[in-house]
Parts: sequence; structure tokens; C-alpha cells
Amino acid sequence: MKRFKTGVVGLRFGQFLARTLAHLESAQLVALADRNPNIAEGLDTYAARYGARAYRSSEDMFANEALDAVVIATAPKARAPIIKQAAERGIAMFVEKPWATNPDHAAQLAELCQQHKATVMLGFSFRFHPAITRLKQLMSDELGQGWMLNGEYVFDFLPPAEGWFWDPENGNGMFNENSCHLFDAVCYLMGKPVSVMAAAAQFAGRPAEEAAAISLEFESGAIAALTVGGYGSNAHWDFPRIDITTEHGQARLRGRHHMWDSLSWAKRNEDTVRSFTQPAEILGTTRYTHAFAHFFERLRKGEQPCATIEDGMRSVAITDAVARSARSGKKIMLDLE
Repeated sequence: MKRFKTGVVGLRFGQFLARTLAHLESAQLVALADRNPNIAEGLDTYAARYGARAYRSSEDMFANEALDAVVIATAPKARAPIIKQAAERGIAMFVEKPWATNPDHAAQLAELCQQHKATVMLGFSFRFHPAITRLKQLMSDELGQGWMLNGEYVFDFLPPAEGWFWDPENGNGMFNENSCHLFDAVCYLMGKPVSVMAAAAQFAGRPAEEAAAISLEFESGAIAALTVGGYGSNAHWDFPRIDITTEHGQARLRGRHHMWDSLSWAKRNEDTVRSFTQPAEILGTTRYTHAFAHFFERLRKGEQPCATIEDGMRSVAITDAVARSARSGKKIMLDLE
């Protein structure tokens, strides 16, 4: 089996992705890069732990390594030059969510990739967890098309007001940086969204809205109601969740600490609930293992991975619409052509 020579850029969050890559049969982790002085100081020792080489910049890494793939785990503001370097060299990219800061930035990054016909996958790990992929299969078969969905991704998470997370030119707040996981999972199940209506809350003194109640309408006529934000209790680990009514039945998707964990479902004329349980982190896997396995399998076949640039741009567009709707009190129509 071919092992794809892979590098990681950005080791603040990327350390979790590097740990996953190091245990994948399909990947060979050969290089790690980070220009942050606080991280760079111990980078040689950290890289040696995985038998990889350490670099203080992505430029040096690309210049000295013959990579098949790169994982880009920097904050959105820093990505453009890294994406350009990888695209020019024909290196496949796994880009951590969110795709970009705002719709204009999303389009600029997409154009960089399109110029070089780059292979890109977004790091929306939720949609690859076994419980949600099982639900997707059921909706393609016995359960049928989604009609109505209720979802929640609320937990104890309010980073300090200063820093990149809330910076409108970087992480751009709770909905863009974090809630995008749920946005992507919901669209993966329900299809193309056409409108957004939202109300948002800002009780904890952060620079932008910290939670929201959101209504989505889809091209198919389906509807969804979502609750997202950082007002949860640390004691409650049973998140995220989705309840969905379909053409032929009903299903409930349950999570545990950022991972889809279990699924129950029944057709409309049935009296017995069936269930499927498979935690995302089991037998040495992490919550990112299934996404990376998909990425490298598609590279092996020469195919475009699922979770595309278009999916990343759609999530950014929803985020932008949530903020505009909450501030204006109006429904926002989405133009995703």
C-alpha cells in the first residue's frame, strides 16, 4: 500500500492532526512546520517523536520535502500563501475548518486553488464519523429524503475576548470557527440551503455574538432549526445532537464531546426502534481518523475528496448570513451558485 508523504503546517491545533496521521497506514508523516516562536522552540524534539523533520516556515518545508499531501491547520488569516505554495507544487491539501474568514476571503482562496486545479479537502470531520455516515446511507435508502431537522451544538466554550478566534479578519467568531461543523453536517444530510433566519445572543461580553437560534430552508423544501453557541455546562458531554424526520421515518443522531456516537431510527409504520453505536474514537482511532482515511483513499484513486471547497464556502456563507440576519432581523437568501 502506498504511503502518502505528508506534512503539517500549524502545530497549535495541528498537533492533534499530526497525532492521527502518525498512526495511519496510508500516511507517512515526514515534516512539521510552524513559525510561532513559542512552538518553534520545541519543534525539533516534537517532530523527532514522529520521525519527521521540523521547519520554521512552510516555504522551507515545501522547498526541502517531496510531499504528496499537506495538512494546513493554521488560522484562516495565514492560509493564502501556504495554499498558494502547495497548489503551485501540485500537493494535495487537507485544510482545517473554517475554510476562510468571510465570503470574499473564501472566494479568494478558492480562486488560488482553481488556478492550479488543486486537490483540496476541508477538515469537516463530523460528516465522516460512522454514526452519521450510517444515517446518510439510510436516507439514501429506507428512510428517504430529509424533511425536517432539529440540531444542537452547544457546549462550554467561550475563549477570551482577545485573540484570533473573535477577530473578524481571522477566526471571525463562534459561528464561523466552531458552529460550521454542524452547518456542514446538516447540509450533508439535507442538501443545498437557500435561506437563513437567525436570532443571536451576546451575554458573556465577547466581541461578537456567542450563541444563536437559526432557521434554515433548503432547495428541496426541507426545513431545519439549529441552536449553536458556547453557553453549555462542562458537565454535559452529550453534544452534538440531531433529530430528523424523513420521507419514510425518523432518526436521532447523538454525540459525545464533539463526536457523533450513536444513531437510532424507525420507519413511520414500524413499532421497533433500531440502533447503531460506534464511537468515533475507538480501537486507536481519533475523531479525525475517518476523515483522513477518506482523504488518502480518494488520493489513491485519483478522485476528488468529499468535503470540497464548495462545502467550505457554503459554511462561510451560512455563517455570514447568520450574523446579518441576527443584526437586521431579516431573512437572508443564500446565493451559492
